[in-house]
Amino acid sequence: MKKKHYLCTVFRSLSTMFRKYALLCLLTAVSLVVAAQTDHCETVLLTQDTTIFVGQSVPLHAHNLFEYTWMPETAFANPHDSNQVVSPTETTTYYITGRYIYGNIVTNGSFESGNTGFTSGYSYYTTNSNTWGIIGQEGTYTINTNSSNVHTNFGTYPCLDHTYGNGMGKCMYVNGAGTANTTVWQQVINVQPNTDHIFITWVASLAQGSTSSTSELARLQFSINGQTIGNIFTAPTATAQWQQFYQIWNSGTSTTATIRILNQNTVGSGNDFALDDISFSPMYTCTDSVTVEVLVPLYALPDSIVTCIGATETLHPLDNDTIDAFCNQDGNVQPEIIRYPTHAQVAVMGANNDIFQFQFDPAFVGVDTLLYRICCAGNCDTALVTLVSKGYRSEFSDTACVQYVWNGHTYSASGDYEQHFTAPDGCDSTVTLHLEIINPSVYIVSHNPDFCSTHETVLEAVSDFEHFVWSTGDTMQSISVEDPDTYSVTASNKFCDGRAHYTIDNCEFVVYLPNAITPTKADGVNDYLSIPELVRSEISDFEILIYDRWGEIIFATTDVNFEWDGTVNGKPVENGVYVYLMRYMPPTGKQVTRRGTITVL
Repeated sequence: MKKKHYLCTVFRSLSTMFRKYALLCLLTAVSLVVAAQTDHCETVLLTQDTTIFVGQSVPLHAHNLFEYTWMPETAFANPHDSNQVVSPTETTTYYITGRYIYGNIVTNGSFESGNTGFTSGYSYYTTNSNTWGIIGQEGTYTINTNSSNVHTNFGTYPCLDHTYGNGMGKCMYVNGAGTANTTVWQQVINVQPNTDHIFITWVASLAQGSTSSTSELARLQFSINGQTIGNIFTAPTATAQWQQFYQIWNSGTSTTATIRILNQNTVGSGNDFALDDISFSPMYTCTDSVTVEVLVPLYALPDSIVTCIGATETLHPLDNDTIDAFCNQDGNVQPEIIRYPTHAQVAVMGANNDIFQFQFDPAFVGVDTLLYRICCAGNCDTALVTLVSKGYRSEFSDTACVQYVWNGHTYSASGDYEQHFTAPDGCDSTVTLHLEIINPSVYIVSHNPDFCSTHETVLEAVSDFEHFVWSTGDTMQSISVEDPDTYSVTASNKFCDGRAHYTIDNCEFVVYLPNAITPTKADGVNDYLSIPELVRSEISDFEILIYDRWGEIIFATTDVNFEWDGTVNGKPVENGVYVYLMRYMPPTGKQVTRRGTITVL
């Protein structure tokens, strides 16, 4: 009994310790989530509390939220836009509420780790499943960097991964199965109860070109814990164009989620697609606020100062006559700048900070404002100073060939150039030229330097010009040619032109015959006329005719292996000069006709 009592006491102690530990873990996890939400909410609203003068406007900017709602809604034309502009007539606090996506709890959702972290009802292949390629069979998938690698029909419109889009990343390529509700992708994930989650995937079609029938495309649907969520969505019509699809799901009492992507299409042709960047993320509500203080003048009349571009001006705020009417206090009265101008640098000077010296940005022409406040004798007033920067700013663009002359200056490089001109009112004007200088360089390259082997090549004009005219009459940047010749091109735009030439040398195939034979000397040298043995196999459609001096044919044959020993009907011909006509087809494919003489000695 004592032993049993001791064991029970130990178990109760351990149980109490475990409950305390579990409670501590839970509180820690909740604290981390709350901290994460708080940290993120602090970055939602970009606009800080600000002060404006009555009648002015202020932009409100928010970001990083999945959805937006501004309050009070009556202050906005569309309270669900992330960016707003407000013009309150009194000090107002605006609130922004929305949900943000916190992290991604999917493992290997971008497939950069290959075929890991998920399961599929499809068959995984890394080598050819049939003659069509790795995913040549329906109901197969693979992980790869380019759709051209996985199926012979996917090369015309290659689909690269969505994450990087440069052929360096990976994604899941799928040949759609003919059975509905087949699980394409599945993963089991731990989730927080009673929390909204967003399920996102990117989908691209792999069919050849665009298809006019959406019934041929993959029809996908999300499923969580055995229940489909959201509507069926169809893969994009255009090939290799990524499109995002998502659904929002609340975990309720669930602590795990078996999330699936199902294919509901049973059509074989066109039901091929790619998946990438799958994410499943908790969503949290976030609220922030910004206060716009509106200042209404009580006594001070607005001041107005006009200056030229870039000039320095001085303002004495205590010299405002209307301020003197309520502020008759002598001594240390210090003006306070509430809002500085956007386009001017302001320096506060003087023993009582009662001198404002400002200079506009050199590039600014227009109207800006400055707000200041003066408090004395228990009263405060705010004054608006309108700052006007006069002068004239303009800009224009131009294009020239080689160089450009403007107002006595010569420019030979592209760039932005600025010149100043004096206006009648004494304020300088600034004109900016956006100049593009075109280099008239043009040259021709051949895409087949070994022309004599194939007797065809593509000549391309390399140039920044827009229009091309070749000596052949073609007007494209590249032309195909088959004949040796000198080709020229003129490249031009509306400003200038350039010319280039390219010569392809003749690649004639020549068959040489001896110009004399000595069959009567019986010395075994030059006893007959024949085609050199080394070139006989290179020619076809051969024919040779030999004429005497009266034009009569004394020998004729189509046998390229002939040997003429200077006889006719077995009798030697007279010594003398005989004419021959030879035709043959060389490897170039163009028939050659040659005439010559042969001397019989």
